[in-house]
Amino acid sequence: MENTRQTPEPPVCKAVRAVGVIQPKFSPKKGGVFADHLDVKGTAFWLKDYQFLVTSAHVVERFVAQTIDVTGLLVVGNREGEYVRASVSLVDFDHDLAVLRLRDVPREFLEREYGNGLEVADHYLSVGHPVGYAGYPLGTQLLKSNHYPTYMEGVIGSQLRQEGLRKQIQITGPVAGGFSGAPVVDSSNPTKVLGVLSRSPSKEAGDANIFMAISWEHIKAVAELEKSG
Repeated sequence: MENTRQTPEPPVCKAVRAVGVIQPKFSPKKGGVFADHLDVKGTAFWLKDYQFLVTSAHVVERFVAQTIDVTGLLVVGNREGEYVRASVSLVDFDHDLAVLRLRDVPREFLEREYGNGLEVADHYLSVGHPVGYAGYPLGTQLLKSNHYPTYMEGVIGSQLRQEGLRKQIQITGPVAGGFSGAPVVDSSNPTKVLGVLSRSPSKEAGDANIFMAISWEHIKAVAELEKSG
C-alpha cells in the first residue's frame, strides 16, 4: 500500500513571508488606479509573540523617506494574490535589519500570522552545526510556479565574526537572490532563529555558497526596541 503520509512542514517555512513591491498604475480605461504586477524583493519572517516581521534593511531601504509614487506599495504575503500592505516601522542600517508592520488588517488575521512566528535564540552554536533557512529565491518567477517558500540546509562554517559592532555568523550553504532577510534556524531546534540572512559574498568568492547571517543578538535588540517604542 502506498504511503501518502507527508513530512511535516518545517516551522521556518510557516514563519516566512515574501516581501514585494506593487507599483500603482493609472488607466482611464479601467476607471482609475490599479496594480497588476508584483515584484518580489526578498524575505521577511514573523517573531512569535511580537506583532511584526523582521527582514534585512537592504531589502526595504528604498521605502525609507520615499513617497509611494516613487517606491510603489510595500506588501508581504505567502500566496500569489494574498498580499497585504506593510510599512517600515524601524530600520537599523548598521546591522542590516528592519521591522515591518502590517497595515489595516483585522486583529484576528494579525494574531494568526504572528502565531506562526519564531523565537529568538539565546546562544551561539559550534562550527559544523546544521542549520536550515527558508525564503523566496528567484523572486516572482519561482513564486508563480510554486506558491511556497524554498527550504534549504547548510552548516555553520565559521565561529562568530565581529566587524566593528556587527556580529555575524558565517554559513556554508546554497544561497540565491531573494533569500535576503530569511531566518536561519537551528536544525535540531527549528523554532529558534539564529540569524537573518544578509548579503552573500558568494559572487566575490567565486560562487562558493557562503553567506553571512546577522546575529540573534541584534534581532533581539531590534525587536525589544520596537516593542518598547
